[in-house]
This record gives sequence, C-alpha cells and structure tokens, in this order.
Amino acid sequence: MQRLGANVVVKKTRTISYGVTRPTPTNRPFDCGESGATLRFLTAIASTSLRTVRLTCSPRLANRPLDPLVQAINVLGASARAFSDTHGFEVLIRGPLRGGEVTVRGDISSQFISGLLFAAPLAMRDVTIKVEGSLESRPYVDVSIDVLRKHGISIEESEGTFRIPAPQKFVPASHQVPGDFSSAAFLIAATGVAGAEIIISGLGSYELEPDSAMMKVAPEIGLEVQQDGDSLTIGRGELDGFDFDASNNPDLVPPLEILGCFADGSTEIRGVKRLVYKESNRLQTLPTELGKMGAKIRVENDMIKIEGNRELVGSAFDSHGDHRVAMACAAASLGAKGESIVQNSEAVSKSYPEFFQDLSRLGAELSVE
Repeated sequence: MQRLGANVVVKKTRTISYGVTRPTPTNRPFDCGESGATLRFLTAIASTSLRTVRLTCSPRLANRPLDPLVQAINVLGASARAFSDTHGFEVLIRGPLRGGEVTVRGDISSQFISGLLFAAPLAMRDVTIKVEGSLESRPYVDVSIDVLRKHGISIEESEGTFRIPAPQKFVPASHQVPGDFSSAAFLIAATGVAGAEIIISGLGSYELEPDSAMMKVAPEIGLEVQQDGDSLTIGRGELDGFDFDASNNPDLVPPLEILGCFADGSTEIRGVKRLVYKESNRLQTLPTELGKMGAKIRVENDMIKIEGNRELVGSAFDSHGDHRVAMACAAASLGAKGESIVQNSEAVSKSYPEFFQDLSRLGAELSVE
C-alpha cells in the first residue's frame, strides 16, 4: 500500500491509511509471493496507474489462472501483459483505464470480478462488466461491493451485469474486519473428529463473511454450536453424513471432507470443480492423502462423494505445499489410530501460522522434525 503511494500507519489492532487519488507506484517490482488475491487485485488496481507496474510471484502462483483478467484490462483500454522468462513470471500493467464494456467468465475466480470493481471507479468513462456463466463464490463479490459502497462508490447490478459510473471519487471510511472463518473451520473439523468442546474467540460479526456458512452446516452434521458475542463454543456430537453445495465456499471443502470421512453414512459435496485452480489441485491432492488413511472418498464430475469410516489409521501425508491440505491432514490425523506425519507442514504459514501451536494448546501431541 505504501509503495502504491499511500501513507499507512499501523497501531496495534488498527491500520490507518491516508490514500492518494490513484496509485503512484515505485519502480521496484511487487512480489505477490503465493497470494492469488494480491496478484489479481493488484493487477486490476495497477491498470489505473499512469506508471508501469511490475508484479512478480512464485512459480506455483504463476500456474494459476490470470489470463481472463489480463484480457479484460486490455479490453477496457489499459495495457496488461503476463509472461515468463528466465527470471520468472512477471505481469506488466499500465493505465489509464479508459472504460467501456467487457465480458469475464464467472466460474474461474471471483477475484477477477472484485479486482475490476476496485479499479473501475477510476476509469475515464463508465465501465460495464458482464459475467459469462454462473458467478461462483458470489459472496466474496458481495463483500467487495459492500466495501466499495462504504467508500462512496456507486455500483449498479442487473442480470449478471455490473455497471460502474466513472470517474468516481473514493471517500474515507472505517471498517471492522471480521474473523477468519475459513481458518476456524479446521479447528471445528478437528473438534468434530477428536475433540470434546472448544471456544473460538475473535470471529466477530459475520453477516457478510462468506465462510461463516460453516456455522450453518455444522449443526446439520451433528456439531453443537453456541454463539456468545465474538465467541463460538463448538461441542462434539454424533456426526452424520451431509450434502453441501460448495460453489460459493470452495475454501470450506477441505475441512468438510474431514468431517465427512468420520461421519456416519454418505456425504456429497457439490460445486467443487474450481478446486483444480487452488494452491494445489485439491480435487486430486486431498482425496489422495485421505485415501492413505483408508478414507472412502472419490471425485465424480463436479462432486466429492464420501462414505464415512471411523476406523481410519495414521499415515504419512504430503501437503503438496498447500496450506489447506496441510491443515486438513493434521485435523484428520487427530481422529485416526496411530501416528501421522505431515510433510511440508510449513505451508500453513500462508494463512494460519499459529495453527499447530493452537492444536497443541488444545491438547494435541505434536513434534517437529
């Protein structure tokens, strides 16, 4: 944010940003690491800059889809180019974003739409974004629109089309950031397979937080959920097989797979095809790892089917460098017989660095080699 021209002050639990009219980046490239949201949002936002912005990222992230966003930016009159060479992967973007009409697929990543919504108010003329096909992970776009409207931005929507008058001026606003339900979901899954009762604090209001859907499905699976202010108490019950449509909540699939493996009866998780675009191909990696424990799990078209089996055994897992696969394997191992090993477990640092420390605090026996 600072290298885009903003003045940012961090005070304990608050971040204060004094913004600029449009990004004025430095000449150094931005390293997005393995963060898909960072790469996609910055790619879109950089299209409003009058200077060239260089973005780089890890080889793993370079293999995840970006072309639809790059093409959309070019259609809207800015310049964007992604390429690989001996130095790695780079994206070069330069504005101005002139505006106009563009069509973007909705079944790859909602971050394409959110990024364009962030950039569109700074275009030279109105922007129309047409979504081709179904817009999956729609709640994440709703969060983006809510944030933009708090900053005074006008957005019109009808029949899969977003219209953003431009240019517009952003106004200051205050935000209360919700807790991370996608990370908390793994603690909930661990409670379901091996715990008694845990209390998770700090989640706060979750009206628009997409992965708070975990709070709705957990009682259907057999978990006891009680809310008291910012705290959730999760109690273990008899787990039953369940049906869940993950089209809007792909990050909940790994912890839900764990619960399905230990539940009585059959579980079906639908709307999972986009898992191939994650940090690893989760349609392959996680079912493969859980299969090592004796889990009866298979993928059919756009669905994961699981036959519950409480007699799972510990195994040696590979996270495939995927933070959610690592946490899922660890949570599953708590309910299995015997010892388990999670290789490349440091992948959890991407989203939940304290994950294993928290498991230890909850009573899990862990050792690091």
